[in-house]
Amino acid sequence: MKRFYLIVNSILVIIILGLVFMVPESKNVKATNSMLSKSLTTSLISATSKDDIVDNTSMDEVVYNFTSTINNNITEPKLITDVLETVVGTMSGYGLDCKGCSGVVGARYDARGNNLRYNDPVYGECRIVAGDKKYPYGTIVRVKNSKIGTFNAIVLDRGSDIGIGRRYMFDLLFWTEKESYDFGLSRNTTFEILRYGY
Repeated sequence: MKRFYLIVNSILVIIILGLVFMVPESKNVKATNSMLSKSLTTSLISATSKDDIVDNTSMDEVVYNFTSTINNNITEPKLITDVLETVVGTMSGYGLDCKGCSGVVGARYDARGNNLRYNDPVYGECRIVAGDKKYPYGTIVRVKNSKIGTFNAIVLDRGSDIGIGRRYMFDLLFWTEKESYDFGLSRNTTFEILRYGY
């Protein structure tokens, strides 16, 4: 029975704490908080036997420790904003067989043999793009509103016409130059930087 009261009191405390943080502070709320605190103390006394209270420990300390334990177990929802920077621009494409290309991109990643995608431990499978030097190798970019939809990309290469203030913001890697020509340009594409470097 004691355990039942303790569970009921725990639930009440959680509800009370939720109401306290949701309701704007006013005199009525303070009075209600005071009454709830007295009610909680009374409930704790009935749910806690004298043997459970250590000598020289006041009931206020028991209530404080009890509510502190509950508060420490409650995790507040955090606002998650993973976008560090947003830019809008044009995305071009290039093939593994482009003039001067070897299939090994600037970050020393060998894209030949079915490796057009990079498997990042945090962001999973990402397409490979060439980007501005401002974005170190390993930078993760969420590409939105592109001709091929939304996807995550990783900067593993550089290009002469690629970057801020240049003709294209990013250059997407394809198997062949023909595929990149078929892709053409993706204008007004949104690039959200999720991570700088590895």
